[in-house]
Order: sequence, then C-alpha cells, then structure tokens
Amino acid sequence: MSVDDLDRVKVVRVQGEVDAATAPRMGETVNRLLGMHERVVLDLQHVDFMDLHGLGVMIRATRRARSDGGSFAIARPAPCVRRLVALVHAENELRILPDGSDPRDAA
Repeated sequence: MSVDDLDRVKVVRVQGEVDAATAPRMGETVNRLLGMHERVVLDLQHVDFMDLHGLGVMIRATRRARSDGGSFAIARPAPCVRRLVALVHAENELRILPDGSDPRDAA
C-alpha cells in the first residue's frame, strides 16, 4: 500500500489481497487521512482479492466522510471488488468513480 499526494487529493493505492489480515492497515491509513481532513481516493486497480473486511473499511470510510463533511471515493476497482460490491448490493452506499476518471477531480 502506498499514499500519493496529488495536488489536493491523497490517493491510497492498494495491491494484493484485502482480507482480515490486511484490511485493518488499509482502514488505519484511510482513517488517518480522513482525520486530517484530507480528500481521499482509494485506488483498487491492483487488488487480487477482497473479502467483507475490506468492504467494511470502505463503507465505514464513506460514512465517516459524509458525516464529517469530508470526501472519500473509490477509483478503478478491480473485478473482484466490483463483484463483491454487487453481491452485497453496496453500489449505492459507495462512491465509485467512473472508469478513466482522474482521482484529482474526485474530491
């Protein structure tokens, strides 16, 4: 996982598996940035697997950003992430950027 500072947006790039072992680290990073009133985009292009722990991190981050007046979005979700979101009908809960969007325009 890495964090890129793109002008006024922090892009958290995640790769590999997001599960019970790795989701807490992703959540800590996103929460820290949201707590600093950063605009956060989670780039999931290189995620190979995600379970409900990862989905929970994304839903909690979305809710926190909404309640705190912040900004949180998901960019380039991998097919496994799209399937998980669709499986639990969370499309309306999460802010997923359109394909090809520039993360800097997200917030």
